[in-house]
Amino acid sequence: MDQPDKICWIAVDWGTSNLRLWAMDQNNAVLDRRESGQGLNKISDGGFEAVLTELVSGWLPKSNAKIPVVICGMAGAKQGWREAPYCTVPVRPDELAAGAVSPPVDHARLSVFILPGAKQVEDPDVMRGEETQLVGFMADMPDYDGWVCLPGTHSKWARVQNGAILSFRTYMSGEVYGLLAQNSILRHSMADDWNDDFFRDAILKAAGQPGDFLHRLFGIRAAGLVGNATLPGGPATLSGYVIGVEIADMVPRLTPGSAIALIGDGKLAVLYETALACHGHSARLINAETATLGGLCRAYTVLAASLSPDF
Repeated sequence: MDQPDKICWIAVDWGTSNLRLWAMDQNNAVLDRRESGQGLNKISDGGFEAVLTELVSGWLPKSNAKIPVVICGMAGAKQGWREAPYCTVPVRPDELAAGAVSPPVDHARLSVFILPGAKQVEDPDVMRGEETQLVGFMADMPDYDGWVCLPGTHSKWARVQNGAILSFRTYMSGEVYGLLAQNSILRHSMADDWNDDFFRDAILKAAGQPGDFLHRLFGIRAAGLVGNATLPGGPATLSGYVIGVEIADMVPRLTPGSAIALIGDGKLAVLYETALACHGHSARLINAETATLGGLCRAYTVLAASLSPDF
């Protein structure tokens, strides 16, 4: 970076597999960004500060001023850098920012703040990282009243109203798909090309009879073995059944015209948009990085106001 003296603070999204970092100016504009595969699963005990220091070394200004680093995600998990206890829903953005913890840091130039996740005691559930995306979404949509879906390994559906996260539900859809496609007998049926019609057909079948999910899974393999070319199979069908069961559980919680936002990118977000359309619901697509950065910026603003000596 040519002008590190313009950097005011650093935003970090520390996930299980990867982490992303952004150098921010005083107006919360991105000056530079970096990505690394050194997520939580790749870091040994006590290695978080070393990883962070290496990645931001070129961003530190020549002055001796401390640079705030605001981190969301798995760095705040029990097995992370330092545990940031969950905040209980309903919860507002300012409450989440106030729950940030500061691990001891040897580097004299860094002041680190790790944001908490959110938890739900009734119908037990947790999220860590997605709450920051929700905060970023609410910053752009302060009057939003509806559901926000965050597709992923563990998909989240959050109820948002009056600038607060009221409740949420987690579905292990992405993880289940991965386990079935890679480690079950269905791995032998994943060589087929993707077929959009097969995906939509599976969504509708899951909606009509969600109780026969386990039976239909085996049918993906059996169709190829018996030579029944009229039965759809392959990754599109498996994805349709898995996502379809998730959507079928959510649909009764929606009303006609319910506001639905999808925070995500790429093919997965489009698949969820398609699945909802099969049920007659439309969704607004929200860029995931934009939402994450928006949430980190909101947290930084709150922390800067309440902890000015450290900033």
